[in-house]
Amino acid sequence: MADDEKLITNLLKRCLEDYGYSVGTAADGKEALDLLRSQEFELLITDVRMPRLDGMQLLKAAKDLYPRLPVIMISGYGEAEIVVEALKSGAENFLAKPLDLDSLEHVVKRTLAMASIQPRRCALPTVWQRTRLETPSRPECVHDVVYQLALSAVAVGFASPDLDNDIKLALVEAVTNAMEHGNQWDESKLVQVEAEMTSGEIKVTVKDLGAGFDHRRQLNPTAAERLLSERGRGVFLMQSIMDEVVYNQAGNQVTLIKRKTPKEGCD
Repeated sequence: MADDEKLITNLLKRCLEDYGYSVGTAADGKEALDLLRSQEFELLITDVRMPRLDGMQLLKAAKDLYPRLPVIMISGYGEAEIVVEALKSGAENFLAKPLDLDSLEHVVKRTLAMASIQPRRCALPTVWQRTRLETPSRPECVHDVVYQLALSAVAVGFASPDLDNDIKLALVEAVTNAMEHGNQWDESKLVQVEAEMTSGEIKVTVKDLGAGFDHRRQLNPTAAERLLSERGRGVFLMQSIMDEVVYNQAGNQVTLIKRKTPKEGCD
């Protein structure tokens, strides 16, 4: 964990240790990078603003060293543009200041869970595949759905060796929103997921059986009072990570599209 505010560092360290994690700390980005080079870590949590090496510089350096190391950025209100840039540069999640310690464990667990979804295979890049899934509205089914989507993405050559953690996070948010806000966790109501994938693009549609909402009147999820809410976080993350996020007229179906950049490919 990297943060130049000692009070925040100590607070987060104590909380994470209470949750059962072993935590290493650094007072700035340079110290954190040296720590990453000397030890093996499963997660990096870093503040955006630090001396010597700021959060964005640390993110890029960490991803150069360990491309699959998940990173959580800590940002202040009014820094939504920086968070979006961080997510597009490879960060998997974010925490907003003032920190909500009740959401800390949830964000850390979700981010680590995304890193664990790693199907290890790669196929010819000319494959086109459609995947259709139906799942009851149960929390334990969310990762199963995303795992199947990750397998499909690898099979068509979109991802190698696995679907990027940030894309998995966007899919988790979409499926979770459908189960929670659409179907109200009613296990008798199914969530329908349909994905069309090629080596250059994935398009995933998630539909619930709820009443929907008027997405045209949706409030700005990056506003300070909504950034920490679960629904606000989900919408913000999906819009930041994916290239397109489109709702149907009823508001009970969302389509997420991600296109592969030219540098991405199969190992």
